[in-house]
Amino acid sequence: MSLSTKEKNRALVYKALTDPAFRKQLETQPAKALGVEKLTPEKTKMVSTALIALKEVEQKLGRIADELLCANGGPCGIARVDIAEKTTKTIAKR
Repeated sequence: MSLSTKEKNRALVYKALTDPAFRKQLETQPAKALGVEKLTPEKTKMVSTALIALKEVEQKLGRIADELLCANGGPCGIARVDIAEKTTKTIAKR
C-alpha cells in the first residue's frame, strides 16, 4: 500500500523530530538522508515542507515550555503556587 504525500510528510517530520542525526542530515544532505542519489522536485518539496514544519513545532514547544516553566516571569503554568497547592491536596486525598 502506497502512502499519501501527507502521510509521507508526517513520517518525515516525526523521524526528524525523534532522530537528531537524521534531522541534521536532512538539513545538510537531504538526498543522502532520504537514501537517494538526487532529489526529485516532489522530494525537494517534501523536505522543504518538513523542515518548515519542524521549525514551527520547535517554536510552539518553546512557547509551551516558557509558559509551563514561567520563563517570562510572573505566576504561570506549573510553577503557580495556587495550582501546585491544589494539586498536592488533591493527590493527598487519594
